[in-house]
Amino acid sequence: MHHSNNAGRISFAGSFNNESGGVALVLVVWVIVVLTAIVGEFAYTMRTEINIARNFKEEEEAYQLALAGVEKAKMELLSAKMTEVMYLDENGALSFGEEEIKPERKGELGNGTYEYKILDEDGKLNINTATEQQLSKLFNDSGVDVTDVDVIVASIFDWRDDNDLHRTNGAEEDYYRSLDNPYSCKDGQFDTVEELIMVKGMSEEILYGSKEKKDDDDEAYTGVANHLTVYGSNLLNINTASENVLNASLDQVNAQQIIIMRETGPIYNNRNFKMTKISSEYFTILSTGKNKEGSVKRTVKSVVRLKESDLETLYWNDNFIG
Repeated sequence: MHHSNNAGRISFAGSFNNESGGVALVLVVWVIVVLTAIVGEFAYTMRTEINIARNFKEEEEAYQLALAGVEKAKMELLSAKMTEVMYLDENGALSFGEEEIKPERKGELGNGTYEYKILDEDGKLNINTATEQQLSKLFNDSGVDVTDVDVIVASIFDWRDDNDLHRTNGAEEDYYRSLDNPYSCKDGQFDTVEELIMVKGMSEEILYGSKEKKDDDDEAYTGVANHLTVYGSNLLNINTASENVLNASLDQVNAQQIIIMRETGPIYNNRNFKMTKISSEYFTILSTGKNKEGSVKRTVKSVVRLKESDLETLYWNDNFIG
């Protein structure tokens, strides 16, 4: 009897030990699962932080490379003599005087590259001083319908004048306040060409151009943004002005004469053309820096004025998208 009791106790203890071992095993498994999750989360967080740090580093490098391009462009402008003729070469790039060797507007620096363009603002039509006739001609030539042109041009004048009197087809404060997303009419000069998008009748297609006609009812616009500026001395550089700007700014005979003269090279004498010049002082610099793979890039836009042997910065955008 005594022996069988001992056997019962031994069986009970064995059962207890098995249960304890099972619980311990479950706990160990759960600890492993939790640790695995923690390690996985930690690894993911670290990987994310490393990617963020690398992206920040490459973004900063691209920005510094873009700045290097801006500085090189400034050096190129400062080396150009104000008395020299400024014109567009066969590739449409701005050139200074009798350049024997064209400067290469790109380079490598550290682990990346930079590339820049210099655009002439004096070869464009100033949106703040242009006449109704000049603006109408420019918009017409870009493919805008005559009726739409009347609305846009009148609204441009209402936007830039300092009163709240409506022009025929124009728009003042009451119109802009009635929009779904209302805003005020500026009643002041344009600070940027991009500001035109806020004017009644304007659209992105009219401003920047549309690639092609979608169907017979849609117009294809060549865009006006590249022909307009808010800078300049109101003297047009006839060597760098586009055909559209020449046609809009000058009478048809003079515009055609200039276009023909430019076919043989830059014009060195502008005495026969009023309100024109052959050199420039207002320029836009567009400089883009890229990392080694070209996957990260940053563009800086700057507008400068060249005065004798000095450069004055008029506009700066260190994260330009365009």
